[in-house]
Amino acid sequence: MALIVPPPADSLEVAALVWDQGEVASQTEDRLLEVLKAVGARVDSAVGTFTNLSSFGRVEQSEEAQQITQEGQELIREVWGVVADYYLDARGAGFDLDSWTALRDRYLSQPLPTHDAAYRAIREMLAYGLKDPYSRFITPTEFQAMRKYDVTGVGLNLATAEEFSRKSGMSLPDDRSDAEGGVWVLGMIKGGAADGAGIRQGDEILRVNGQEISSLSPFKVAGLLQGTDSENDFDSFVELEVRRRDSSLESVRIDRPKRTVPTPVEAFLEDRGDKKVGHVHLTAFNARALTDVTAAVKSMESQGAAEFILDLRDNRGGLVQEGVEIAKLFLEDKAPIVVTQTGAMRDERAVRAVGEPLTSKPLTILVNEHTASASEIFAGALRDNCRALLVGTKTYGKGLIQSVYELSDSSGLVLTVGKYLTPLRTDIDREGLKPDFRHMPSSSAAAEQLQACRLSHQA
Repeated sequence: MALIVPPPADSLEVAALVWDQGEVASQTEDRLLEVLKAVGARVDSAVGTFTNLSSFGRVEQSEEAQQITQEGQELIREVWGVVADYYLDARGAGFDLDSWTALRDRYLSQPLPTHDAAYRAIREMLAYGLKDPYSRFITPTEFQAMRKYDVTGVGLNLATAEEFSRKSGMSLPDDRSDAEGGVWVLGMIKGGAADGAGIRQGDEILRVNGQEISSLSPFKVAGLLQGTDSENDFDSFVELEVRRRDSSLESVRIDRPKRTVPTPVEAFLEDRGDKKVGHVHLTAFNARALTDVTAAVKSMESQGAAEFILDLRDNRGGLVQEGVEIAKLFLEDKAPIVVTQTGAMRDERAVRAVGEPLTSKPLTILVNEHTASASEIFAGALRDNCRALLVGTKTYGKGLIQSVYELSDSSGLVLTVGKYLTPLRTDIDREGLKPDFRHMPSSSAAAEQLQACRLSHQA
């Protein structure tokens, strides 16, 4: 996969593959932008105050207070470095590295008597320096809650050999090459199950519960690591065989935390007399979405479903990787799914489908103004490939890429590092997707629209 995870700095680890905040986007963006203005005004005032205070000299601090201040300053420097290295001003808010550096220096000059004071300083730095409602600081407690977005269930971030080299900046062992494939540990959640079991960045995973996995994608391996959440069929541990960076082999047993991830799928089969239509309502792209959509489509197709309606109304997103993998269920081999733009030069990478689709039956996608982010990526991929029609109202328009970084004190930083385009280079962000029809079309109108799409691709 070419979805972006920036390489970890020495003092942090990538905590999740891509964490997408689309499910709250349309509810909070306007309010957050207003807050930014207010915070900016407070920071302007505060900067002047801090500058004036510096002329009176420093107040003597206790040893404990000095330690807390030092830790806060280090955290500010750490956040500054991550932003300087990886932040993409995708919406053109005017981010400037010199101004960002000056802002860091101003906040380093203020008293930081508590950890909360340092956290407030970082939040104000991000608000004033980035003006990005999707980039934010999260406390250690909030970061713990975000583990529900861990697609492996054991706190691992997996990658292909090529992705590992490119994103981590680390070289592969001398006897391994990018072309050989394999699945590698790109990062992990500190204190998570895999970390506690001794898995380390740069390990190559060879087997999962005895199954050789060299031909599988990282996402498929993540599914093996997840296991099942069934009350009657829960595997409490998973066994991995890994190759260390010194080429030694080791077996590692990881205790698998039991998760309670709700199903995002509601499905039913409608009998219209002349044909049966399978309805799949997908409320979010969480860690169960791929498995449950696959099961629903297979079940209804076995019962005679001649076409499908996938309802993404009010689906605000979730895990982008889940959206990409579900798109593969409906697209032919090598069909483009999404294009990512990252870095100051907005380097582009395309993600493509692999293998045969699960079904080729006709598909209609229902969307509305709250269809956002991962949902828009999925809908745009199927529409641009002339695989499905979009019916409803214009989508929300949130196409930013966020990566999550775990910082040295177990707090976190959610940072915008890129943006998504549809296969035909439609900029999802702020523009959204305009549907083909406002109301469900007749079979003939739908067929005509899809045919026109295919002819335009051939032109």
